Amino acid sequence: MKLETFHNSVQGSSHIKRNKKCQDASWSWHSADNDMAIAVVCDGHGGDDYIRSAAGSKYAVEIAMKNIKDVIVTIYNNDDEKLRFMSAHQEALRNLKGNIISEWSSRVNADSDIEPFSKEELSMISEKARKRYTEEGKIESAYGTTLIAVAVTPDFWFGIQIGDGKCAAISREGNFFQPIPPNPNCFLNATTSICDSDAINNFEEYFDTTLPAAVFIGSDGVDDCFINDEQLYSLYTAVLYSFGTSPYDEAAEVLKDYMPRLSEKGSGDDISIAAIFDAEFISELDIVKNYNPEEKKANIEGSTQKEIENEE
Repeated sequence: MKLETFHNSVQGSSHIKRNKKCQDASWSWHSADNDMAIAVVCDGHGGDDYIRSAAGSKYAVEIAMKNIKDVIVTIYNNDDEKLRFMSAHQEALRNLKGNIISEWSSRVNADSDIEPFSKEELSMISEKARKRYTEEGKIESAYGTTLIAVAVTPDFWFGIQIGDGKCAAISREGNFFQPIPPNPNCFLNATTSICDSDAINNFEEYFDTTLPAAVFIGSDGVDDCFINDEQLYSLYTAVLYSFGTSPYDEAAEVLKDYMPRLSEKGSGDDISIAAIFDAEFISELDIVKNYNPEEKKANIEGSTQKEIENEE
């Protein structure tokens, strides 16, 4: 197994037109031996009251990455710790989520202490939010963000998620599936968030000892570019084909160049994609071997155009 990763976040076309910051953030990492990897995507909330969600998503990515790396590096330096984690992964993942929430809350409160909300920021938000931030000192929702994180190791892999966006994995038989169950509280424009008072109970998770060939995580700006999951999977198959048949740097650049066009043709929202894949295995997948670049490109482009037409 040779794990590789990539990540990228781009400002949405509608945000560019409105001169609005990119509120997405993402990061990925793999070990020097390519046997452990992590990917994280966060999507800061877009409502007017979430005036610092761009910073909130950035902090959440950094904190999640640090905490997950600490966990998996520690357990692979100690066989007893690894066995404990694997036998009690639910408790271990709950502790991990709790640490992420606690550190994120401390970070955003420190940020607001160092740089209090300006008059301009406070003028843009509702009276209810202004009271909450200035009189009650409850500032977390100003930085509100979703979070999806996955980690793959030689013996197991796991994912945690709060809020919308999707995790899509590909089994070693070449089948797509969504391992992290959707939260019923995420529907239409409503989403759970790391800023929720009961955030730890709103996380969903997944743990398995059967390793995937690849796993993608994307913000809802990606999902909303497509009519259905099959079209989303077509995009991810195209990405796998690119990485499976081209040098890494070339494939990464192609994806980076394509993502702004995807936003423009589709959701108009900020979009983030991060992934972990077995570089030694993906070219052996039938979905990669049988991939027709021109035909699939037309399908992907067509799906986003239909989405635009439906909205109009």
